[in-house]
Amino acid sequence: MSYSISTYTLFTLPIEAAVEALILKGWKSIEIMGEGRSHGRLLLDMDRTQLEKIARLGKDNGVSFGFHLPIVGFNPAKVDEETEHIWEKCLFIAEMLEVEYVLFHLGSNPSVSDGLESAANFSKKMLRELPEKTKLVVENVPYAKKAVGTSIDELNKVIEMIDNPRAGIMLDTGHCYMNEQARFLGECTKAFPHLYGLHINDNHGVSDEHLQIGEGTIPFGPLLFALEDRSVKYVFETNTVERAENSMNLVKINNWGKPDVENSIK
Repeated sequence: MSYSISTYTLFTLPIEAAVEALILKGWKSIEIMGEGRSHGRLLLDMDRTQLEKIARLGKDNGVSFGFHLPIVGFNPAKVDEETEHIWEKCLFIAEMLEVEYVLFHLGSNPSVSDGLESAANFSKKMLRELPEKTKLVVENVPYAKKAVGTSIDELNKVIEMIDNPRAGIMLDTGHCYMNEQARFLGECTKAFPHLYGLHINDNHGVSDEHLQIGEGTIPFGPLLFALEDRSVKYVFETNTVERAENSMNLVKINNWGKPDVENSIK
């Protein structure tokens, strides 16, 4: 397993400042959140020089990046001109930052089946245009009207339609628990065949609180125990850096059998 942090932990900061702050904290893997008008959406208006500065900052400090694509206006499940325009900008960002993966929500469509087909077709286009080393990762989302990708079954269908080893699933623990509280562990295991990583955050099953492990009621122990020997990325997507650090260190201290003190954030 490997450990990463989302810039969502510093959502009030402009994206460059957030990246700098997380690097100073010692993080070597950072998922850049491309949402928020005063945060990640700023990336979409950056020129080559500005993006090169962030890329150099990562390289100079041995940091790798993932890229969570924007949510508002980006709708692979029902592709429109705005979706195409946002993707064009995001492709340039992904290339400039040499990201390990791009992550996105499938979007919305009145027809789930049509939405899954549209998202799969657009994903194939994305994979053709992305550098060969870059993975494509889809994330489960909370239930909402016309939302596509609320269940792991839907994500698995998309991955199977894409039919490319570079495509995988980012399992968001908070979203999954909100949707399937009583069947949480069973729902999570459905993602295992195509699992790339986890967005780790806790809640009480009602809203997307982005808490640290133990502040909510998600049963992390059995899930992480089942994953302890798998090569997956743990992305701590909490609402503060402190909560992310506490969650990671709790994973390592409890470790479900295997300590990893060396890589703990000091």
